[in-house]
Amino acid sequence: MKRTSILLVALLALVVAACSSETADSPSTTASEAAATPEPTPEASAEAGESGSPAAIPSIDLDGAPELAARFPDTVGGQPLVVQSMRGDQLPEMGTDQAFQDFLDSIDAQLEDVSVAFGGATFGESVLSVGAFRVLGAEEDELEREFIAASEEAGDVTALDEATVGGKEVLTGSDPSGQSSASVFIYTKDDTLYFFTGSEEQVAEVLEVLP
Repeated sequence: MKRTSILLVALLALVVAACSSETADSPSTTASEAAATPEPTPEASAEAGESGSPAAIPSIDLDGAPELAARFPDTVGGQPLVVQSMRGDQLPEMGTDQAFQDFLDSIDAQLEDVSVAFGGATFGESVLSVGAFRVLGAEEDELEREFIAASEEAGDVTALDEATVGGKEVLTGSDPSGQSSASVFIYTKDDTLYFFTGSEEQVAEVLEVLP
């Protein structure tokens, strides 16, 4: 799927998923190593080239929001689910853009209000990616509405349908790029929006343990 800096939780989860997919056939590389050293996005690479410095992703503290990361299960389908997290004040190190700032403005939030968690699990040639985007004080309906609006504008999701998965009411759709058979799932609870790509069975197992 397309990566975008507008929705950092989706970006981070999909970076992990891409790295996990690339290393799935390599027994010497663990899921933890894949999650800890994600590939830089094209935007990050461009910024690195302009500044003459390497991408900063590997040096970022990836345990910045442990409470949020701990909401996810340790395993899914018998496979380890490796989850990392960041505080909002760390996100500029990833290279945010004006569109992301516009998204924060739309829900009257500051970077200090934000925390993200992201991770993935590998199942042969398929990958489950998970993400959580928390904004302290955000209204559930507004957070979901603005997230989806930004996602649709960026082309990350289209034609979302309502469904019940893992006992939770979610919005789901297919990868609009057509590059994978994985589905997209969005679940919002209180001030946190959860974002998944993978099979319904895998996502259901995660949703069952979420608040």
